[in-house]
Amino acid sequence: MLLSILHATHYRFSHPARYTIQHLRLTPRSDSTQQVRHWSINAPGRMSQQVDGFGNILHTLVRDGVHQEITINVEGLVNSEDTAGVVAHHPSEDRLPREIYLRPTRLTLPVGPVRDFAAPLAPAFAADPLDGLHRLARAVAGAVAYQKGMTDVESTAAQVLEAATGVCQDQAHVFTATARLLGIPTRYVSGYVHVAGADADETASHAWAESWVEGVGWVAFDITNEICAADAHVRLAAGPDYTYCAPVRGMRRGGGVENMDVQVSVAAVQQ
Repeated sequence: MLLSILHATHYRFSHPARYTIQHLRLTPRSDSTQQVRHWSINAPGRMSQQVDGFGNILHTLVRDGVHQEITINVEGLVNSEDTAGVVAHHPSEDRLPREIYLRPTRLTLPVGPVRDFAAPLAPAFAADPLDGLHRLARAVAGAVAYQKGMTDVESTAAQVLEAATGVCQDQAHVFTATARLLGIPTRYVSGYVHVAGADADETASHAWAESWVEGVGWVAFDITNEICAADAHVRLAAGPDYTYCAPVRGMRRGGGVENMDVQVSVAAVQQ
């Protein structure tokens, strides 16, 4: 599927800022499952590109001098393939041992509610890990109803299970925390998804998870839509949790109160 993506992030500050630095994980990588035909990032300031420790394309944006707003515009065209959820290997990611994705993070700690949630799923994982992961995806979708405004980027998997509501990011964290607890290396993924007829605000920017299955490889689970990631998905970044994959993350000197507006659209293009 050929997908056209527009992503605009606009920051406004209540007072002038003197210096801003931001890390942008807003560039997809080409591999055997997705081919980037065109991609551009336009933003004021100095921008440099590198690859982070998890194999993601990372831009560092620095803006000096007095400023009271920053707009980051991304546009691109990506051809995505349906591989039934199996993710392509890439040398920049393969340099890390898979076991790194068994380690809990602050957002995926396997405490009380996560352990209770995982317990009845353990027999399925022992019998057939791939089937267990599919069962887990369905269980998370049933336990965490999709609802905006109830959580934020600091909400942990345990807190989300207790609240029983959240967004795609939260569902991915619950899935990740549970799968790791049950012995399956799992990583958080940020990206975009196109769902025909759906509300673009709910489906354009997206998060899901990838788990390692022996004999198969990394398999991508879109918990929100209860499917394996397919040709409607564009992968931006992968890491231990949202903290390592945030599209924009940074700091500044001055600026007072920050207001952020994000607009994203993902449209299928006829080839």
